[in-house]
Amino acid sequence: MQIPGMKWRDMGKVNLPYVDKTRSKGRDYYYYRRNGHRIRLPGSPGTIEFAERYQEIDASFEAQPDAPTGQAAPGSIAALVTAYKASPEFGQLSDKAQIDYRRYLDRFAEDKGHLPAGRMERKHVITYRDKFKKTPRSANYMVSVIRLLMEWGLDRGWVRVNPASRPKRLKTGDGHRPWEEFEISLFRDRWPLGSLERTCFEIGINTGQRGEDIVDMERVHIARDGTIGVAQEKTGARVWIPQSDDLKAALDAWDAAQAERVAALEDAGKPAPFAISRMILTTETGRVLKVDNFRHIMLDAYKETPRLESGLKSGGVTTHGWRYTAATILHELGCDWETIGSITGHETMQMVKKYTEKKRRAKVAITRLNQARRGTDKEQ
Repeated sequence: MQIPGMKWRDMGKVNLPYVDKTRSKGRDYYYYRRNGHRIRLPGSPGTIEFAERYQEIDASFEAQPDAPTGQAAPGSIAALVTAYKASPEFGQLSDKAQIDYRRYLDRFAEDKGHLPAGRMERKHVITYRDKFKKTPRSANYMVSVIRLLMEWGLDRGWVRVNPASRPKRLKTGDGHRPWEEFEISLFRDRWPLGSLERTCFEIGINTGQRGEDIVDMERVHIARDGTIGVAQEKTGARVWIPQSDDLKAALDAWDAAQAERVAALEDAGKPAPFAISRMILTTETGRVLKVDNFRHIMLDAYKETPRLESGLKSGGVTTHGWRYTAATILHELGCDWETIGSITGHETMQMVKKYTEKKRRAKVAITRLNQARRGTDKEQ
């Protein structure tokens, strides 16, 4: 198929308005460039997919007034994204949430920013979701970000309806899961109280914090009554939760180990690193614990734990699975589901509710089976 109006200036160059070609790693890539936007075109000139996408993009620009170069057209998705990122609601999100959202918002603006926000329909959201079908979790997260963006726009008159209000989610498989009791026991048997590995583990499964939040926890986040302040998933605001006995034992042992390090340094005439007095966790030399170091330490700890299967692909335990484990522990400590959801994220909370209900039913079934067997034994 030849696109109407397409002419060739010379080999490899297309005489088509707003189309540029770049070459990378031996391949040619085509882009529609206009008003500061750069939109990838599929395939190559002369193909049906190239022609359809080019005409769709070109028509969308013709349907709205041109904006100055480098600026988003009024009412466009790009303009909506820019406005949302400058809003107080976005500014009140935690640093981690802002980084995550910004990555997906910028991708959405790059791909669809030229389109009028008010013309986006549910079918467009689904089609865009399917673009990321090879990574279902990313696809679902993208839809969640679009839903939040459009809801913000709905409240301010950018759109009349939220086209991403209730889209179907792609199946992602079992993914991360809570640690089973025997897996927790295996880890505790291998790593004693007072070790860095055990302390990281107990903080993680008892507070539901992400790795980057765990390494940033300070001693001031532990109150005199023993409650511990943890950051909420989205806002970063602190919620005070009770310490479990396991967490208290781990922190007491870690403090004792840190005191020994300080004493050893003083005996050697060396000052103790400031991090020991400020941070809950440090390296074993008393330095600030970085998140990358934390991750490597835990991955090595899993590998060195006998009979402990780890890794998402194998269905084993993961560090992210601590958050699911923590939700069950927090529930047992008396925290309501709303508080748990604010700490671990509501999607995590819903998954844990289903998981605990499944376990409860299994226990009921086993109890009834045992009762039935006992009844049979008595008859014999």
